[in-house]
Amino acid sequence: MRIRRRAAGVVLLLAAASFHLLGAPGTAAAQPQGGIVLPVRSHWQTLADSRHVYISAPGDDAVLATDHDGQVVKKVEGLDGARGMAESADESTLYVALPDADAISVIDTATLTETRRISTGADTEPESLALAGGRLFFGYQATVFDAGIGSVAIAEATPTVSLDDNPVWYGKPRLASSPGAPDRLVAAESQGANGMRVYDVDTGTLQETAYSEAVGDVEDVAVTPDGSSAITANGSNYYHQRWRLSDLTEEAQYNTGAYPNSVAVDSHGTVAAGIVAGGEWDVYVYRPGETAAYRTVALSPGYADLLDRGVAWAPDGNRLFTTRFPYSGEVVLDIVTDVAKASSTITLSAPPTNPVGTPVTVTGHLTSLVPFPKHRTVTVTRNGVQLPDVKVGPDGTFSFRDTPPDWNTYPQYTVAYAGDAQHVPGTATVMVEFVG
Repeated sequence: MRIRRRAAGVVLLLAAASFHLLGAPGTAAAQPQGGIVLPVRSHWQTLADSRHVYISAPGDDAVLATDHDGQVVKKVEGLDGARGMAESADESTLYVALPDADAISVIDTATLTETRRISTGADTEPESLALAGGRLFFGYQATVFDAGIGSVAIAEATPTVSLDDNPVWYGKPRLASSPGAPDRLVAAESQGANGMRVYDVDTGTLQETAYSEAVGDVEDVAVTPDGSSAITANGSNYYHQRWRLSDLTEEAQYNTGAYPNSVAVDSHGTVAAGIVAGGEWDVYVYRPGETAAYRTVALSPGYADLLDRGVAWAPDGNRLFTTRFPYSGEVVLDIVTDVAKASSTITLSAPPTNPVGTPVTVTGHLTSLVPFPKHRTVTVTRNGVQLPDVKVGPDGTFSFRDTPPDWNTYPQYTVAYAGDAQHVPGTATVMVEFVG
């Protein structure tokens, strides 16, 4: 693909009770620091660095900056339709796409003020941003029917803008890059059509090195720290996909659930994969190279969906930030501070019916991808009444017997693990019908 150069001046709970044989597996929700209501009513992207969390809010014409505890630092306003964001490697500069102004805003992250606005050309409406090859790349509307990838020579005193001579995208592509491969740019179709491309941008032009039609309609894409793979969130799938960037071969699938809409990778390669609606969990967390989630995260309860591109890591991986929309009009920030801990999964089994006046036996299994400490126990309650704690065997199995009062013909048993230094709490429930 050729590009022409133009002057810049033109421009986030509990397992469901089972009424049958098997109690549903459960893992206690992560404990997000919680449900922080933000002073914006729209969202396009969540981004984090070592000091701030940034939320671009197109309906507010703003970017909101908070600290890592969710306290608002500043709302940068006057940013026409603020959407995609990218940050310089030294975290000194935040770039924000302004489709309503056909421009890119340059923000000083120390003062959180706009220092420059770079025009991208009439009717370009830039959206997704990524830094690669010493340039800032942006997806934009090239013609009425086609979208393209432009770039800004940000190192120049008067940055010049380059636009496509031959735009090939149906919708404005989602862009991503990684410091591990500084001259590599990844782009994926965002609307309808399939298509994903990898470019070498060392020369300042887009030199296509790989292409695939195996994925499209991508909501979010992230590149691993070493620059060798990309992970996509495609809402029509029930899983996230990982692609080898040398030839865009699918390397793996992450079985996350319905409607993937966000993905982020920390500096160690830990993947956080978010979905719109998949049952109990909103975000699944994977160690580098693994496709079994060591952690699942349920955001604060209520009618609230994880937002597209709504997951971001603190660079060191010690905190995970998520944004959601609870249909009451505000954007909510959740902060997971114990994200390094693994999930504790409990499954329960009991007979669907049991004679009144005779003990019922409930069996269970406590599992995790991270080993538990020895001599662990689980707590048991029957409809809120505390029963004796139960020891868990070395293989994670346990069982207990109970005879409820004759009047309690539908007892619900709740089994919980309190968590430990390497695990978050877990819980599950099962119900038994006692018949006369």
